[in-house]
Amino acid sequence: MNFFDETFLVFISLVIFLTALMYMRIPSKILSFLDAHADKVRDEILEARRLREESENILVQYKEKYSKVEKEVSEIILAAKQKAKIIEDDNHRHVQKIFFVHRVDLEKKINHMELEAKRSFYIKVADYSLESIREIISKNMNDSFNNQIFEDRISDIQLRHKNFFQ
Repeated sequence: MNFFDETFLVFISLVIFLTALMYMRIPSKILSFLDAHADKVRDEILEARRLREESENILVQYKEKYSKVEKEVSEIILAAKQKAKIIEDDNHRHVQKIFFVHRVDLEKKINHMELEAKRSFYIKVADYSLESIREIISKNMNDSFNNQIFEDRISDIQLRHKNFFQ
């Protein structure tokens, strides 16, 4: 066994290297660096959990607010639909009332016009009848006294006729 064998020299170099590392306290520095890094990662994880819980709380609050707003909106829409239905029904009744009033007014006007037409017709018929009777009787009567009686009666009938229809 040769002391200067390559394996032995590598081993001796490794021991010297490790001793130098121990002397310079490199492992403790590495461990403190790793501990600091682990603490930093742990703090970031805790911060992430805290932020996650906070965001979940905010999400729950917004969901509650959204559900409240959604409920209020549906109530407002329902109330608006009910008011629209009430207004529509009221307008329908109002239109029917106006239609009924106009219909009654038109029926009265039509009835009045019918009565006026009948009255006018009967007046014309009476006038033509009187005129025809006067012509017939005046042709048949030669006597002036009979004519006077006839004229008096015709005038009396005309006067009654005018008073009756007015």
